[in-house]
Amino acid sequence: MSVKNSFLKNTLILFAAMFLTKIIGAVLKIPLTNMLGGTGMGYFSTAYSFFNPVYTVLAAGLPTVVTKLTAQSAARKHYKEARKIKKVSIVLSVILGIVGTIFILLFAKPFANFAASSPDSFWSVIMIAPSVLFCCVAAVYRGYYEGLSNMMPTALSQVIESVIKAVMGLFLSWVVILGGKNGYVPDEKVLPYAAAAAVLGVTLGELIGTVFLILRSKFGSDYISDEKLAESAAPSKGSNLLKNIMLQSLPISFGAVIINLGSLIDLLTISGGIKEACIADPQFFISHFPLAYYETGAGDFGNFVYGSYTGIVLSLFMIITSLTSLVGKSALPIISAEYEQQRYQEVCRQVNILFSGIFLIGLPLCFSLSALSEPVLSLLYPMRMAEVSVSSLPLSILCLGGIPISVCGGLFSVFQAVGRSDLPIKLMIIGSILKLAFNILFLHISYTAVSGAAISTVLSHASVMLIGISVLNKKLGISCGFMHTFVKPFIAAASCALSALVSYHILFDNFNAIIKMGFSVVSGGTIYFVLILVMDKRLLQPVIQHLHKKRADT
Repeated sequence: MSVKNSFLKNTLILFAAMFLTKIIGAVLKIPLTNMLGGTGMGYFSTAYSFFNPVYTVLAAGLPTVVTKLTAQSAARKHYKEARKIKKVSIVLSVILGIVGTIFILLFAKPFANFAASSPDSFWSVIMIAPSVLFCCVAAVYRGYYEGLSNMMPTALSQVIESVIKAVMGLFLSWVVILGGKNGYVPDEKVLPYAAAAAVLGVTLGELIGTVFLILRSKFGSDYISDEKLAESAAPSKGSNLLKNIMLQSLPISFGAVIINLGSLIDLLTISGGIKEACIADPQFFISHFPLAYYETGAGDFGNFVYGSYTGIVLSLFMIITSLTSLVGKSALPIISAEYEQQRYQEVCRQVNILFSGIFLIGLPLCFSLSALSEPVLSLLYPMRMAEVSVSSLPLSILCLGGIPISVCGGLFSVFQAVGRSDLPIKLMIIGSILKLAFNILFLHISYTAVSGAAISTVLSHASVMLIGISVLNKKLGISCGFMHTFVKPFIAAASCALSALVSYHILFDNFNAIIKMGFSVVSGGTIYFVLILVMDKRLLQPVIQHLHKKRADT
């Protein structure tokens, strides 16, 4: 198989796996949120918010480094060294995983009580602790196989893991809730235990995914034959490999921590900030969010909003950013190659192609979801109107500012393609400082408290985007103007959102919610595609060429 075909095959395998895991993840999150509500999802999200930075610090760079070193060894036909890299990395991952697990177990209570301001999330944090070990070990196996250009073990393990998470998370949580209804669990402890049961399902998914990779390694083939091993040079010393792996992993892990600081900032500020605003001005929250306030009271209102924001708002919004992150990826190798040849004008053209794809996909999704946030949430969470009441406005705000967030992801990829992987870290340090400042400001003001995290996310990413574009233009020495790629999709996307809004609230108002939503999506999508095709005739060229070819053949 050619390098090009191999690359395409691997890309398709990973894309299919990612698509399936996103769908399965939604299958878990939507019914789980309907079961647990905002308060229970607050406990669930708190566990993840502790797990993510611990795992990121310990092992975020491990799969990347293992992939890189394995690929280099295989390219040099040093197959013994490739095998030794895996062996050394597994030992390191077990040590790091045990350290991370013990760390979470030791600090679960102070973290829940003081950092998260959510004492009842303690059991959820405890249940996620073993996931650090499983994820560290799985990361090495995935990195090793990817280094050998075999993406199938990674894809299969991710799908298996996602299925187990969804099935066991929902089942165990349902069992606890059922036990509460039958009197086996105290009423006041049903939600904390149900959330912990859902997290236990997640941990079981990680365990099964890791076991699959271990069994695949033991009984499957890595396609390194005995003949290849016999001809291979002796590997480096294990201590040297270990040192090399650790030195290369640390900067990547540090960068990942910085880039993902936003979720930790939200954890540390949302619950406490909104609680203080609620205590200072309870009448505002009673009048604007009566369902949520009377369900929780001032003491738990902050955790309720945090759970609704992370479990509902971010879950839906991240579907859009996941899609836009895939757009234009094919341009990145070209950008890197053109930059190496100092053809900066061509680099700008390829960057514009990348961002044009982000605009074409992201703008209609962001604007339409922003316009229909309340109906969409009511349709997905019909039993959770209190959660919908505190989620619809933050979702609208986040989606309206969704393009700067997507553009930042594209910019970071471009900086890596031109050899400046340090810039995303520097830019996100600025963004994190701004987000922290905006969170502290907006979360303590009654009128903006519930939407404070969404507002600060949009403002901080918009600032990072503007700085990033300026830095890119300065680095290339020419201006990569994005406005001409932005205006037409913007007009079409705004028309799409307006059409969907009018369809839902006026044209099809007499139908039930599902039919109204279906007609609104179809009408908005039709308007968008027609306008895009009319305004940008380049998109019609493949169709026109096909018709000319068909006419010539006949």
